[in-house]
Amino acid sequence: MLCGSVSVHIIERGGRPARQLSPPAPLFAKAIPAFSFQMFERYTESARRVLFFARYEVSQLGAISIEPEHVLLGLVRENKGIVARILALSQVSPDDIRRQIVNRSAFREKIATSVEIPFSAETKRVLQFTAEEANSLGHSYIGTEHLLMALLREEHSVAASILTTLGVRLGDVRRTAAELSAESPTAPVSPAHAAVSEQVEQIKLLVQQVSETPSGSSQAQELVERIGRELDLLKRHLGG
Repeated sequence: MLCGSVSVHIIERGGRPARQLSPPAPLFAKAIPAFSFQMFERYTESARRVLFFARYEVSQLGAISIEPEHVLLGLVRENKGIVARILALSQVSPDDIRRQIVNRSAFREKIATSVEIPFSAETKRVLQFTAEEANSLGHSYIGTEHLLMALLREEHSVAASILTTLGVRLGDVRRTAAELSAESPTAPVSPAHAAVSEQVEQIKLLVQQVSETPSGSSQAQELVERIGRELDLLKRHLGG
């Protein structure tokens, strides 16, 4: 679900994208105005959630652009699948990653998720690297493991610096990802399941934002209205 006024669901089958639906507008709306939807057609559901989470992390930190370290925060928030196993094998804790990123971040006032926040030049390169990494492994899809590799390739970024300091190496990630993806293929995901899953993720983050927003404020009211709209859309997805 990555777009502006029109959202796009990319549905995966066996870990691979199959087709697109017409989903509701996500919290990630307008975050990628400079990129075509085709660039994201290969992204798995988990990889799209990582970018969704990255946008949320940006709003919480008050950053003015989506940087590689925010994508890394999205990866550790997703914290399952191949990347979680790679980090565990490397004896790297998601909490350690988050702590280091927070320590290096300049805290500003939180930004509403409705505000357009662009990808930085570094992050755009990272997103381009994901396709190259997937192609090099012969994968038709782009998953979270390819995002991790791409972050390591952007060597001068905060994300790469933190990962390298913690002992995560690009060559090791490539080898481990190839082995794990071969032995643990992803179970098929139906279009209906994928659409509902993404809708639930949006509602969960909206609810979290409401809990952190002053009661009775205009921002809280806006969030409540958005939750109502998302629930209506979820009901339609469920055939209600």
